[in-house]
Amino acid sequence: MKEFFKYLRTRPIAYVSFIILCILYVIMIFAPFAAPYKAQTSFPDKTYHPANIRFSGGIQAQECRVINSVGWKYARVKGLYHKVRFFVKGEEYTFLGLKCDRHLFGTTDGYPVFLLGADSLGRDLFSRIIYGSRISLTIGFIATAISLVLAILFGGLAGYYGGTTDWAIMRICEFFMLIPGLYMILFLRSILSSSMDSGQSYMVITVILALVGWPGSARTIRGMVHSIKREEFVLNAQLEGIPSVVIIFAHIIPQISSLLIVSTALSVPGFIMSETTLSYLGLGISDPAVSWGSLINRDISTLNNLQHYPWLLYPALLLLIVTLAFNFVGDVLRDYYDPYHNMFPQFKLMKFFSRKKRAKNLEKAQNTAAAGDSE
Repeated sequence: MKEFFKYLRTRPIAYVSFIILCILYVIMIFAPFAAPYKAQTSFPDKTYHPANIRFSGGIQAQECRVINSVGWKYARVKGLYHKVRFFVKGEEYTFLGLKCDRHLFGTTDGYPVFLLGADSLGRDLFSRIIYGSRISLTIGFIATAISLVLAILFGGLAGYYGGTTDWAIMRICEFFMLIPGLYMILFLRSILSSSMDSGQSYMVITVILALVGWPGSARTIRGMVHSIKREEFVLNAQLEGIPSVVIIFAHIIPQISSLLIVSTALSVPGFIMSETTLSYLGLGISDPAVSWGSLINRDISTLNNLQHYPWLLYPALLLLIVTLAFNFVGDVLRDYYDPYHNMFPQFKLMKFFSRKKRAKNLEKAQNTAAAGDSE
């Protein structure tokens, strides 16, 4: 891992992406503390309120008044500011079984702080994005983990045993891969009950995404296991009478761990986007739970909303940033685990010394020629 982080620093975009992902996941873990309000806390008289943070004379929340209740246009009131402080007392929440009431920032007099603005019900968009990250960011990893376990299990069995086992598992994979993934997800979700609560919806969506995502990885793992099982260390293990399951999971799978790591990094954003699509279409997470997809579904309903309240697009922008960040980090992992990447520094070093040697030889030849001319 130390060598990987050294390599990561040589790729600035991926390094920044890795830092962004770490920050987002830390904020996700401490969501009740980082968010000034709960996801469902509403300020009815602050519908579509714009961001009111100002940095003149410190961090302050500027008071705004409604000047048009039809289009919800606000005017900033000059001179009316509310001091924003850190670690302020606010709404009570439970974290790790403990009741707390401290938030990262807020006002001491209770005036709402809208860092990114408010939605149609006067709910703080920044708080809702943070709470929504707990579903959107975790569902990718959980679905990827389930999908990876299924892929290793079925792909490993198919590649190791071959024959009828290989044929049967590959036909199942081809059946799942024959139907476009999005259509399969929509079909499986639509046949389930629409009256499920948020927890049930989360579990069902995770399982559906995992069931749709494992066949492609299973085919790849099957091919690699099929080639590795002919290696001498596998044949020696078979001669020693080690059970086949142990050989697969203790001897063969570790040989392809680099592929699994890269596959995981590149699969997570795909599952996040799939959950967002389901929630946007109304088949995923719904109120009172919140995810980035449900935020897009609820807030970005018309182009008029985007024209007058552009801050409602922040969940989609954050989703794009997370997707790109995962892909950049995945590219670095793929390059790092390439067996030839360690040759590049040596090759560059050889080219440097080769250029230096040629320059020295050229300088020596020029000096010899100059000495001959002078004679």
